[in-house]
Amino acid sequence: MIIDSHMHINSKVLDNTKEYIDDINNNLNIESVINVGLNIATSRESIAIANDNSKFYCAVGIHPLYIENEDIKELYKISFNDKVVAIGEIGLDLSHNNIKEQIKYLIKQIMIANLLKLPVIIHSNNANKLIIDIFEKAVKPENGCVFHCFQPDIDDLNYLISNNYYISFAGKITYKNAKKSIEVAKRVPNDLFLVETDSPYISPEPCRSEINKTSNIKYIVNKLSEIKNISIEEVEKLTNQNTKRLFKKIR
Repeated sequence: MIIDSHMHINSKVLDNTKEYIDDINNNLNIESVINVGLNIATSRESIAIANDNSKFYCAVGIHPLYIENEDIKELYKISFNDKVVAIGEIGLDLSHNNIKEQIKYLIKQIMIANLLKLPVIIHSNNANKLIIDIFEKAVKPENGCVFHCFQPDIDDLNYLISNNYYISFAGKITYKNAKKSIEVAKRVPNDLFLVETDSPYISPEPCRSEINKTSNIKYIVNKLSEIKNISIEEVEKLTNQNTKRLFKKIR
């Protein structure tokens, strides 16, 4: 059994959320999932889904591309729930030019995570070094951190490893042009990597033309087994242990 450490079951991409929830609940190969919020509304939905489904946990946060008119104080209020295992996804995205505002939201949300003793899930689009600079000069996650869908850079990776932060691998690791990601996977210690689907996005090979499902996590696990030269069962064991070590509220 495997844990999908990052997915978005309440995405607008999905026509029938109930169908996807049922697929996960009925899949004997899935131990649990972390359903990740993008703003206050989707974070509330993630909490409701987690409360109603034992396999589901959730992260609540304000994604850097969704910060407009979002209330940080409200995020703090909704975080007091047994199924909320992290603050996320939060971070920086350099595809938009409101970077100063993004930085404000990132810093405040890390502070909330530290106050609540929760880890953070980081979204970084061409912003690894800037986020690391914020960690060093403004505020650092005190209860763990994962860079989800990590954009490969060995210098940044070395910093994350030295701080015992986690790297999460998604569908891109299965792509033919994933040479840099494969190099990262080889270098990441076995106690610092997670697996995720980022469902319904980033479908792995051989499903790239389809909406991504949590059941596709097997392709990511298989690829990591090949890269790290360990068994599929060992990848599942390691990533489940790592996920529970980072997200301590997962039972």
